[in-house]
Amino acid sequence: PAIDAPKITQRVYLDVRIGGKETGRIVIGLYGDVVPRVCNNFVELCKSNAYGGTTFYRVLADYSIQGGAIGDASGKTGKAFNGKPFEPDNYNIKHTQQGIVSMVRGPGGAVDSRFFISCVADAGWADDRYAAFGIVEEGYDFVRKIEKVEVQPPKNAPKVEVSILASGIVGEDPVSAAAANDVAVTSTTTETVTSTIFAIN
Repeated sequence: PAIDAPKITQRVYLDVRIGGKETGRIVIGLYGDVVPRVCNNFVELCKSNAYGGTTFYRVLADYSIQGGAIGDASGKTGKAFNGKPFEPDNYNIKHTQQGIVSMVRGPGGAVDSRFFISCVADAGWADDRYAAFGIVEEGYDFVRKIEKVEVQPPKNAPKVEVSILASGIVGEDPVSAAAANDVAVTSTTTETVTSTIFAIN
């Protein structure tokens, strides 16, 4: 059955920097009761800071930003927490809110570490095709800044590096790698988010 407003079971963060200058924190609420396998993979990758050093490798203005390709800066592949791509739990969460976070599909529909954040209000075409598992609860204003960076066609790769400095679990890791390196992480406000989804291999 379709689920429009699942309960948030856990929160993770990504500390991101644009072009070696401006930084911001993106907090993502996870729907662990609906897609436990996908969420556990994302939590473990964030907790171990596996996303630290990766980038947002594709940016589509007014559509989506894609990142998290562990071990492959091109974005063609990623790496799941246990090392192997896997089938998502289900596709029950529909793409009815801006800021929805979903997994990028690999060959055969398997997922790994790659994800995307939607930046439009409706992406119903993605329903039953891409596994949504969370939503941006804080820092969506910074997502918008990433969305507006200049890109290089045809793959829409940002012309300036948009890097994930650190990742972790909200409330469990108060000192991020960014803070440890004296990088000023911009405080961002929580926004009401209303959605979309997109994924390109």
